[in-house]
Amino acid sequence: MADLINPRLIARVERSLRKRLHTNVKPHLLRCAAHARNEDEFMASAARLLLNMQERQEWLASWATRRHTEADDTTPAALDTTTPAGLDAPLQRSFRITPAQRDRLRDALAHEVGPIADLLLDKESQRADSVSELLERLESHLEGEEQRARFRQVTISSKLHTDH
Repeated sequence: MADLINPRLIARVERSLRKRLHTNVKPHLLRCAAHARNEDEFMASAARLLLNMQERQEWLASWATRRHTEADDTTPAALDTTTPAGLDAPLQRSFRITPAQRDRLRDALAHEVGPIADLLLDKESQRADSVSELLERLESHLEGEEQRARFRQVTISSKLHTDH
């Protein structure tokens, strides 16, 4: 199905996300394009790389506005970077997992999403209050129930699931 997604769109989305995430997102975007039935599905899947929900919504909105007003141009519109009142500092939470637990999570996640797994694990570990919440947050980046089931099967064990 990758033929359905305009290669120019994939390239521009890649540049946009690479600037925000400071990592190579191309393998993930190619997988998104391969599974997407249309450009909207592709964009929604690509947006999941942005962990902050507000940033994700703003990013999607900037692309939707431009894509619908200039059908052939897939360049994103400028984002409003002002911070709403009360959101001056993002809430950063943290808890500890052992290096072995982290490796196990990273390997299981990398099997499902590829090289972006390290970035997702780092970001979601900072936001989660417990291992249970971390697992839920990581699962939210998986596209289907089959992926989530495989991820749960590999990661949930008495060793890994001990909340701190």
